[in-house]
Amino acid sequence: MLKLEELKTQLLSLQAEIGRIKSEGRVLTDCWIAKAKPGGSKKKKYPRLKSRKPMFDGKKTEYLSIHSSAVAEAEAALARGKAVKKLDKRIQGLSERVNRLQDKFSKSSKTPTRKKAPQLYTPPEIIDLVRVVMGEIDLDPASDDIAQQWVQARNYYTLALDGLFHPWFGRVWLHPPADGKTAKWTSKLLNEYSSGRVTEAVLLVRPSAGSKWFQKLTRLFPVCFPDERLKFLDDQEIPQTQPKNGNAIFYLGQNRQQFGQVFGTIGSVSSPV
Repeated sequence: MLKLEELKTQLLSLQAEIGRIKSEGRVLTDCWIAKAKPGGSKKKKYPRLKSRKPMFDGKKTEYLSIHSSAVAEAEAALARGKAVKKLDKRIQGLSERVNRLQDKFSKSSKTPTRKKAPQLYTPPEIIDLVRVVMGEIDLDPASDDIAQQWVQARNYYTLALDGLFHPWFGRVWLHPPADGKTAKWTSKLLNEYSSGRVTEAVLLVRPSAGSKWFQKLTRLFPVCFPDERLKFLDDQEIPQTQPKNGNAIFYLGQNRQQFGQVFGTIGSVSSPV
C-alpha cells in the first residue's frame, strides 16, 4: 500500500497548491479577453471578458474599464485559471490511479463484509440544477462510474476508495451513500468547507429532524425541500416507482440567491435567520 499512500500525499500537495492560487484572488477558466475594436458605440470600445458559458451574473460577457486596473486583474485571474486547470488535470489522473489501486486492493482482500444497501443514484435533472448554481462540479466524493455518466465531475472517489479519508476541494456535489454514515459525510463536508478547501457545495440527504448533523445544517445553510419526492435511479438507471422518503438539498457557498432561484423551481427554499 506504500504506492497508494504516496499518491494520496501527491493529491494533498496538488490541492494545497490550488488553495494557494485561489487565495491570491479571482480564478477564471475557459474565458478570454476580447480586445476593443475601433468604431461602434462607446460601450463596445471597452475590452470584454468573455466566456462560452454564463458566468458573470448569468451573462457571458463582462465589460472591462480601460480607466482602472480591471484589465490587469482579469489577465491575472485568467493566468490563475490556467494554472488551476493544469493542476486539475494532474489531480484527475492521480485520482484515477488511486481508484484503480484501491479497487484492486479491495478485490484481493478476503475479509468478509456485510451486505451493503443498494446504491441509489440522483436523477440527472437534479444534477442539471446543481450545474446551473455552481457552474461545474470539481469533486464527487461518493460516486462510481455509473453516476459519472451524467454527474461528470472533474474528479471523483469511488465508494470502494472511501472519500471520507481523502482530500476534498473546489465545488463539491455530495449525495452520501446509504451506509448509515450520513453524519460522518456531512461532518467531513463542513470541515472541508470551513477550511476553505471546498469553496462551494450542494448536498442531498434524507431529512432527519432529530439528528444533530441535520439541525446544524439547517441553522447554517439554505435548504430546498422538493415538492415531490425524488425518483432515484437503480444501477440499471431505472427510476424507482415508489420513493419512500422526502429529500433535503443544502447549499454551502456565497451564491445563495442563485440557489434559491434555481431550486425554488422544484420546491420550497428556506434560509437560516
